[in-house]
Amino acid sequence: MASPRKMDGNDMKGRFRNLIEGLVTTAIILVLIQTIAEDVLVMSGASWMVRRIFLYTGFAFDLFFTVEFLIRSWDAMTRRSYGRYIFRENGWVDFVASVPLLIFTSGPEVLALSTGAVFAGSGAVLGLLKVVKAVRMARVLRLLRLLKIFRRIRFAESVMVQRHTVRIVTTAAATLIFSATVIGTVFAVTDYTGTDEAWSSEREAAAESLEKRPDLVAGPDAAQLWGESRPSVLLVKDDDWTLYARNDDAALARDFGPSDFTIRSAGSYSIWFDLRPAAVAQSKLNLTIFLSTLAVVLVIMVTYSPHFAMTVSDPINVMARGFREKSYNLEVSIPPECAEDGVFRLAAAYNDEFLPMKERSTTEEQGSALDISLDDISDLLKT
Repeated sequence: MASPRKMDGNDMKGRFRNLIEGLVTTAIILVLIQTIAEDVLVMSGASWMVRRIFLYTGFAFDLFFTVEFLIRSWDAMTRRSYGRYIFRENGWVDFVASVPLLIFTSGPEVLALSTGAVFAGSGAVLGLLKVVKAVRMARVLRLLRLLKIFRRIRFAESVMVQRHTVRIVTTAAATLIFSATVIGTVFAVTDYTGTDEAWSSEREAAAESLEKRPDLVAGPDAAQLWGESRPSVLLVKDDDWTLYARNDDAALARDFGPSDFTIRSAGSYSIWFDLRPAAVAQSKLNLTIFLSTLAVVLVIMVTYSPHFAMTVSDPINVMARGFREKSYNLEVSIPPECAEDGVFRLAAAYNDEFLPMKERSTTEEQGSALDISLDDISDLLKT
């Protein structure tokens, strides 16, 4: 009975590498689901307790991918191939989809939650909040890392198909994501008219009205009437005394997180404003970008890969095999609509000139071999 083969160091390294790649692939799929779910929860008005769980999981994923990027970078540097990793192996995707998100989005969010911080009402802080929300669009870049899975989907037996398709998909999707991110950031720091700006104007008008006429909330009935006429107002307080509350304390604690409201002073009063409509608008934009990018990736993978295989890689593979193997004489199929393409003009020369020449050469070689064998037989008979 043969003893089992002992696993050597290379086998161990290979299995460990496959295990890590499987873990990373699983994390990519999960974080894409988490990204969609996070925006869907915001749009559906889910409670803060549920949304907070997804914020923590987002931070965990960002931390995981940041550590993975650092490990891959260190490994590439030890092999003196860091430039290849960054530019040819989509290392830039690993970076953009991890480190900036940890530093500018999930990291500050978790830090704010752990310290119990809330957002102040200054325009600078609100502008920064809008920029951060725009930067969150870069999370969709993790979708590009799934192209490592798509490389294993064999639309054809050519590595060329997979490499060119991955490059085109990466370029198209990254262009879409970065364009949307830049445009979203520009809109966030300018006076672009949108949901956030409309509510911001309403907040300014509410604060100015109380600064000019404090008597509008002088009594409980007046404060109730004034607050209900302002859709963005959650609370009106005079020091610690609550003059108006749109929701009770239990609802505020359940539904509102630190980024869901802002506080603005107006004379001796403090006004709490609802920021959730702006977050809903941002989540709609995030989902639009995500689904658009997903559609771009799938359409290119499904339509372009077979097209590239039939019009580029397959004809080249047929001709290359014909050049290498004497017995391989298959002609290249030339679609009439592609006859003027450079590849198929070369294929026409291959079909019309090379294959007949190859066949003649093979026939001559066979004839020469036959003549020699007959002469040898004649010599044998004479002896």
